[in-house]
Order: sequence, then C-alpha cells, then structure tokens
Amino acid sequence: MLLKYLTLILALLLSMSSFAQEKNKKDSKTKEEKKKKEKKPPENIEFFPKNFLIRVKFIYPRVSVNVTNRSTGIGKKFIYLPGIPGVVGLAVKIKKVYVSAGIQLPASDALKKKYGISKFRNIAFNFRTRIVQWGLFYRDYDGFYLSTYKDYYPKWNQDSSGYPKAKGLRIVETGLNLGFNFNKKFSMNAAFSQGERQKKSAGSFLMGFSERYQRINSDTSFVPPSQGEFYPNLDKFKYGNFLTTLISAGFGYQFVMKKLHFTPVLMAGTGIQFQGYAQTNRRRFRINIPTYASAIAQLGYNGDHFFSNIIYGRDFNTIPIKESRIRLFHHWFEVGMGMRF
Repeated sequence: MLLKYLTLILALLLSMSSFAQEKNKKDSKTKEEKKKKEKKPPENIEFFPKNFLIRVKFIYPRVSVNVTNRSTGIGKKFIYLPGIPGVVGLAVKIKKVYVSAGIQLPASDALKKKYGISKFRNIAFNFRTRIVQWGLFYRDYDGFYLSTYKDYYPKWNQDSSGYPKAKGLRIVETGLNLGFNFNKKFSMNAAFSQGERQKKSAGSFLMGFSERYQRINSDTSFVPPSQGEFYPNLDKFKYGNFLTTLISAGFGYQFVMKKLHFTPVLMAGTGIQFQGYAQTNRRRFRINIPTYASAIAQLGYNGDHFFSNIIYGRDFNTIPIKESRIRLFHHWFEVGMGMRF
C-alpha cells in the first residue's frame, strides 16, 4: 500500500516538473519574441546598421534678455544682447547617446569695439529614442550690450563708442530636459540628430518636463537710467538664483519626400519658480509662475551614409519679478552635416 502511495507521489512530482519546464520554455520564447518586436522598428522608421555618427556644425546662437514692465505699463522695455560672431561645433552619436559641444569663433576688433567682448559656452548630453528623450545642458553667456540704448542715452555716439556695454552681466543656465513622443511612427531622432530615417510622413503629440537652474549676475546698472522708479524690484540688481520646474505640451510633424524631410515642432507650458535675488540694499525670496514656449523647424537630407540639415530654433522662459518680466530668449540658426560609420 505504501509503495503505491510513493509511486503516485513520484508520478505527480515528475508531471509537475515537466509542466514547469514547458512553462519556462514558453515564457522564455514569449520574452524573446517580445524583445524582437521591440527591436523591430515601425514600418515607416528605418534603423541604420552603423552605430557611430559624427556631425560638424556651424551655429549662430543668441540669447536676449528682454525686460518689460507688467504692472503699470509706464516703464520702457530694455534688451541686452551678447556680441557673438558664431560657434563651430561637433556632435558624436554612439548608439542612442548623443553628445555635442561648441567652440566660439574669435571676434574681430571692430566687433569687439561695437558690441564688447562676449564669452559663450554650450555643452549638451542627450539620450534619444523615438519615444523618450532626455538630456543635460549647460549654457554660459558672459558680456552683453544694451541694444535699446537710444531710449536712455539719446546723446550716445555709436560711431565712436559702439553700443553701451554691460560687462558685468552674465547668465548661466543648466538643467535636465525630459521629452515624450506618443506616436511610434514619428521620430524626433530622425528629424534632428538623424540617427535613424523616417520613410513616411507622420506626427505626434509631445510632452516635456524641464528642471533648470538659472543665475543672473550683474553690476548695479542692470536697469537703465531714468527707469529705476518703474522697476523697484530690479533697480540696483546684483545677482539672482532661479530654480524652475516646467511642464510643456505641443505637436511635431515630419513631412517626408524620399530622403528629404521638413519638421516643425511647437511647444508651450508653465510651471513653478523659486526665486532668490539681491539688490544693493536688500535680499528677496519669492515663488512665481513662469511661462515657456518653443518653436523649432528643420529642413534636411538623410542619406544612407551622408546627411545634412538646417535648423532654426527659438524658445523662451520668463522670470517674473513683481512689476517686472524678464524673458530669456534663445535663438539659434544651425547648419550641420555628417557621416555614419
């Protein structure tokens, strides 16, 4: 009797073991199939077998510090710009990692006399897929000139002195950007870094998150003469630290004609901003609501080995301080070309 029970138990254990083995085999097969499906691109996206990409580019970057009065409307706006002739950059992509940096071109003596001496640094590190893309950035602008000087210095002689210089004005920005694409048939990677190729036209709803730190250093002449009473929270401004969280949404579309492509992208959003800044006679801390908007368009050729494109971008985020609204505009015009190896 005992032998029968032992035989029955052994048979049950063997059947359970074989069932578990079959299940594990099926699970491993389904996992492999899922991985293959994930690696396989949509029908209108083409992967390149080459994982290494190098791209050279010329960039004309520009940041404008645009200050307006938002409470009384009496104060005049003033705009500061840097004097940068251009930037030569290099970008390298290995698999999904994209790193780019630029070197500022030297300014001539005539440009230095007219606009002053400006220094610029721009480093970006990006990880791009069709669905998710994130990146780290660092930008540093040092040395500006007052482009709207005629409203404040009516007797200024530009021919002999150039524009009024703001040598002490410096803007540093660093942070993290995170973006989401909700249509697998649309590829931001194919559009801008050209790490893959889109074969058919497609678009997508986009979302973005950005965490950025911005610092503005200035001497006490940040607010032009006669405007101090209209900008009491910026008058005698020395420095400010601004930590901003932004959430944005928008749409992008890539028009494709064989290997030519055109891609416009629009984004807008808002968030929360923690502000700490100092004037000569006081320090302040505030919490405010900034705004953000971005418009980028590119036209390019994406061949099997050689590729090139032209990009124009313009974005801004605000730093609202009581009666003042500081808009930090970033404009850039970029021409680039590269090869895959």
